[in-house]
Amino acid sequence: MQTKFRLAIIVLTTIILSATAICGQNTGGISEAEKSISKQSLRQYIEALVDEQCEGRASGSEAIDVAKRFIATDFYKSGLQMIGEAYSYGFYFWNNNIKCLGVNVVGYIAADPAVVNPKTIVVGAHYDHLGTLAGNIYSGADNNASGVAAVMELGKAFAKLAEHEVRPMCNICFVAFDAKELASKGSEKFLADKIVEPTDISLMINLDQIGTTLAPPEEAKTQHLLPNNYLLLLGKESVKPEILSVFKNNNTDAEPIILDFSYYGNSHIYNIMNNIGDQVPFRNAGIPAISITSGIHKYTNKTSDDISIINFNALTQRCRFIFRVICELAGIKK
Repeated sequence: MQTKFRLAIIVLTTIILSATAICGQNTGGISEAEKSISKQSLRQYIEALVDEQCEGRASGSEAIDVAKRFIATDFYKSGLQMIGEAYSYGFYFWNNNIKCLGVNVVGYIAADPAVVNPKTIVVGAHYDHLGTLAGNIYSGADNNASGVAAVMELGKAFAKLAEHEVRPMCNICFVAFDAKELASKGSEKFLADKIVEPTDISLMINLDQIGTTLAPPEEAKTQHLLPNNYLLLLGKESVKPEILSVFKNNNTDAEPIILDFSYYGNSHIYNIMNNIGDQVPFRNAGIPAISITSGIHKYTNKTSDDISIINFNALTQRCRFIFRVICELAGIKK
């Protein structure tokens, strides 16, 4: 009897120690993945997307193919999986009676195999911009190379988690949308073509122009640890309160970010901005959607929207914050 009792204690102790070791590995993996999000990498992404070869990334142009190939190649190198047999998905749309070809770039992290019929969180940003007008290149460093760089860096961070065998409880799909500047045709076609079954999408997070600290809400102006770091969040009415709580609860005391859910307290402008962007087709399909931005500023849609206006310290901190939010939403616990 005593032998059996001792054996039971040994087995139980082994299980507890094993569980502790696994938790430790997971915690280390999460911390390592978050720290891997760096301003150097974000800078390299934005530099590539604003390169003259991309010629401002106008949807339907030959030059936007340079950006498309860059994003798809990075998804592959990062270790994101393909949906189907490719990272890029073409679609046709009409613009001023001209039939155009657009391309969305998609990679994903699969849910833990133990999860039956997992849902999907979509994290997206549009990579098209205005292109070249009157011989001038509109490179769109903030609008929206900053959002695309964040999507790429987040995808890479979650791929690192997968390397540590840390799996989410849902699929996480990373998308670079084309044709946002042309009535959000890319996100609209993503849903219409069922690249991911719309009924399987539990939340869409849209990152659109998140690279500057040029338009802070009043509260952010008094912040001292990282002056003016803030984010404006649109779409609170489309999500459950507990999702908003996840955003608030992952805002660390060490690196606080002012979160404005009201667009500077202006309900009229809030409604206008809330109905512009790639989150709109998702919300119209009944899918909860949050759009995250650092706001419109004097350089928006001008040739002066170049890499010099990007605050890489703030952008890095924002990406790490969004990483923590997605981890919790996807059931990855520290």
